[in-house]
Amino acid sequence: MSRLAEIYILDVPFHADRAYTYYIPESLTDSAVPGSLCEVPFGRGNRRMTGVVASVRDGEASEGIKPVASSVGDGPVLDGEALSLCLFMKEYTLCTFGDAIRAVVPAGAMAKVITSYRVVRSTAQAFADAAGERGRLVFSLIGNRKSFTKQSLQSELDFDCTSAVRALFEAGVIEKVTEIRGGGAAKVRRLLVPSPLFGSDPEEWNRVADRLTGKNQRVLAEAVREAAEHGGSFEESVLEGETGLSQTAMRAAEKSLAERGLLAVKEEDDWRNPFDPELLLEEAEKSGAPEPLALTEEQTRAYETAAELLEKREPGAMLLHGVTGSGKTSVILAAIEKTLSMGRGAIMLVPEIALTPQTVNIFVRRFGNRVAVIHSGLSGGERYDAWRRIREGLADVVIGTRSAVFAPVPDLGLIVIDEEQEYTYKSDTAPKYRAHDIARFRCREHGAVMLLSSATPSISSYYKAKTGVYRLAVLKERYGNARLPDVEIVDMRDETAAGNLTPVSRRLADKLRADRDAGRQAILFLNRRGYNNYVSCRTCGKSIKCPECSVSLTYHTVRRRIDRIEREGGEYEETRRENGYLVCHMCGHREAVPKVCPDCGGEHFLFMGFGTQKAEDDVAALFPDLRILRMDTDTTSGKFSHERILSAFRRGEADVLLGTQMVTKGHDFPKVATVGVLNADSALCADDYRAAERTFAMLTQVIGRAGRADVPGLALIQTHNPLSEVLRLAAKQDYETFYESEIRLRRALTFPPFCDMATVTLSSPDETYLQVVTKRMYERVIEHTREDFRDVPMMLFGPFEAPVYRVQNACRMRLVFKCRLNRRMRALLSSLLTEFGKSSPRELAGGMVETKSARRISVSVDLNPSTI
Repeated sequence: MSRLAEIYILDVPFHADRAYTYYIPESLTDSAVPGSLCEVPFGRGNRRMTGVVASVRDGEASEGIKPVASSVGDGPVLDGEALSLCLFMKEYTLCTFGDAIRAVVPAGAMAKVITSYRVVRSTAQAFADAAGERGRLVFSLIGNRKSFTKQSLQSELDFDCTSAVRALFEAGVIEKVTEIRGGGAAKVRRLLVPSPLFGSDPEEWNRVADRLTGKNQRVLAEAVREAAEHGGSFEESVLEGETGLSQTAMRAAEKSLAERGLLAVKEEDDWRNPFDPELLLEEAEKSGAPEPLALTEEQTRAYETAAELLEKREPGAMLLHGVTGSGKTSVILAAIEKTLSMGRGAIMLVPEIALTPQTVNIFVRRFGNRVAVIHSGLSGGERYDAWRRIREGLADVVIGTRSAVFAPVPDLGLIVIDEEQEYTYKSDTAPKYRAHDIARFRCREHGAVMLLSSATPSISSYYKAKTGVYRLAVLKERYGNARLPDVEIVDMRDETAAGNLTPVSRRLADKLRADRDAGRQAILFLNRRGYNNYVSCRTCGKSIKCPECSVSLTYHTVRRRIDRIEREGGEYEETRRENGYLVCHMCGHREAVPKVCPDCGGEHFLFMGFGTQKAEDDVAALFPDLRILRMDTDTTSGKFSHERILSAFRRGEADVLLGTQMVTKGHDFPKVATVGVLNADSALCADDYRAAERTFAMLTQVIGRAGRADVPGLALIQTHNPLSEVLRLAAKQDYETFYESEIRLRRALTFPPFCDMATVTLSSPDETYLQVVTKRMYERVIEHTREDFRDVPMMLFGPFEAPVYRVQNACRMRLVFKCRLNRRMRALLSSLLTEFGKSSPRELAGGMVETKSARRISVSVDLNPSTI
């Protein structure tokens, strides 16, 4: 009788992603266990591939079953729950097992994941031209290398190679190889302490030390003596700096003293700190010790609902719906304290990194070093340390963005999803999971509670609460003496008619002036970064477009210069921008502003629209003495940049905080009296059935930043469509009326929550081939619904061009489904992925396109996507 293992291979395409049977040699019986990594021969060429053991059983190793070649690492990288979670994600999101494990096991945690690429010699020449200009440049550098990593390639290039490598991968020129080595590197601190001899017989210790002859030994012995006299120890790294000894010399001296019984060396974990220590200390000193939670009657009722669910130790879900400033965080803190008192752990998800610092400060003050933080801004070492602290039970309160939902909390009792309506909780890259779905699965596994919180819950979540799927708790009043801000809608058509072409209306300018004089602050929101939205030719009217994507390039600037100019009537300051350039917000392509129009040769351009950079300049021109902080992707790329901007604003070092969605939610600034929405129309015009929902939520959230304390608040919504019902309901913060209107519309048109949505996107650099294959897929869906999947009700729309038709030189087409995403519907979508993934270009084209002109086609599925 042999031991057989079912193993999933990493880095295989979807159509080949299944469990393969291998037999376990006797020498690997103890190491090849469920959740462990191994190397196995795969395919006809018996290529060495990395796999994960899903299960082990007794059985006969019949002919053709291959042996496991070797084990990788010191033990399982996936425990039982993590393994089940990967299998759930594979089935639920239609991703590969390799994609799932890369989400559940972050690089550096438990095992080191090395992703490299190698050239597919059989397809390289045929498909290399499909990857665009940068792709061809990268391909020329690869040469005859057996393999390469993106990091090694980047060191030879003067541009970001991410999009080029992705294009080569999607074109079939290169393939991805994942290798998992050992485990993450724990950082340790070496402490040097006197041996017990110093305490029991100090005279003997000194006699032995005095007989030392080496200079380095004597220096080290003297340092040990001084440390012992003060009753302590010292760090090796500190002594290296004080003595000037190299690490090699220090280690040799340590060994000599240890052999003579003078010294002992201890190693302890040196946890890497993901917080900015200066800002954390500053906030702690300012805030003082946390006070006991004093809940209002409304908050107490909400907490009691959560506590009732927690005490059952059964899977449960609750929606906490409260107006902005109603104290939802206090209810959440009380629920987490209840969870910890039961000996269980909690995860708190926030929608973006900008909210993490404020949340961390609140939680660290209350829970101390029991808190761990996980988000994409951490270094690999910080992320590994956080993962290890959580797994070892040293941290049982986890705060983070979407990926923190995978945190390996041993006994999980509560998962909180704050601002649950945000689209950032849905991943737009494989695996395309939604944090809510992962949270539900984990709550089911642990008997835990999922607590959703928002002032503007998603229509689908509120519908579930209204129909009894979720428990509902409502907070209708703001906490303390605060009241909701007054809201005014400003018609920007009147501003244009009056000759005001800036993004700041006269009413907003007057309010900013009054706030400045009163020492109050303001937040300005504009959901578009950059300087100008696009640049167009004055002669032909065409905009400058990305050479690889079908979108206009956005004008950005690097440096802001203030010139003091003398004119009749005195001096004044004029803001000028320098070093302007054009950027594609899809692929990152960057180029200088052309001297002449590439279409007609015209020499004059119009710089149209405005983003946060231009808004900053316009406000500065109106109010030269106002101190402005800008918060967008361009200003928050550095480590701790979010914390520093928000802390500076909280300290009163700026009068105006201007930014994108980062400034709209979760922040609590007592001195903010005014919120200005510079362009409320942009989100409302989006071509998506959730445009109204997102606009309402965004406006309600940003309006709620004003008047958080005793300062009366005013929000000004600038729009060219002042009669919009969505804007008027947001101005009144009337969620209930908005929900009733929206749910009636969705029921009539069959949109979620009355159905699920799925999109199948096909992309190829060969437009003709793409059209043929897309039509073929449409026909196959119709055939399936008449044959094998007659029992699957659905509505099929398309084929359509994707909203952005060309990205990185690949054209994209889309099929859209309205359906119920049950097992049968997933089976249908899975069959399409398998069929169109393994078929050759000739088979897919059906002879309608010359095979030599056909390119590999990429097919992806997104279930309940964040955008349609």
